[in-house]
Amino acid sequence: MATTLTWQPLQLQPKTTLHIGRRRAATVRAFRRSDFDRFARRMTSGEAWRDAWRTANNGFEQLVFDAKKTAERIDRQYSVSRRLNSAARTAAVRARELDREFAISVRWRSFRMDFSRNWPRYRKQLNDFLNTPLGRSFATIFFLWFALSGWLFRILILATWVLPICRTALSIGQWA
Repeated sequence: MATTLTWQPLQLQPKTTLHIGRRRAATVRAFRRSDFDRFARRMTSGEAWRDAWRTANNGFEQLVFDAKKTAERIDRQYSVSRRLNSAARTAAVRARELDREFAISVRWRSFRMDFSRNWPRYRKQLNDFLNTPLGRSFATIFFLWFALSGWLFRILILATWVLPICRTALSIGQWA
């Protein structure tokens, strides 16, 4: 099979040649595209990382601004903050009434003091029980049930989401 096209060998440019006699590093330019070269220069200089960080920061600031404006608009339209304040005040009043009625805080305080006073004895009794073969079996069965029933993960999820919120609420309550 013959073709009418003539074969033209690739002309090597001085940048792609390897000089073996001299100790000179060879430059390999795979795709000969300036956008790859520009990107590589920007990455090595750190400019690309600064631009990416600046863009991400600007995007986050825009998201926060939009969320704030949307929250303000929804609050103006539906009076959300007034309703939440009213619900919180009502809940606080009801909690104080229940506390007075059932003396929950007094009972909790006495339980906490009694437990902290007797904690070394309770801990010793528990450790003595767990060191027996029956105690070790009980601990193993309890852990397997706790993990396989899903309660372990429920508690972990609760601790992950609720405890930081409670901590924040308590710290705000100290300064209020």
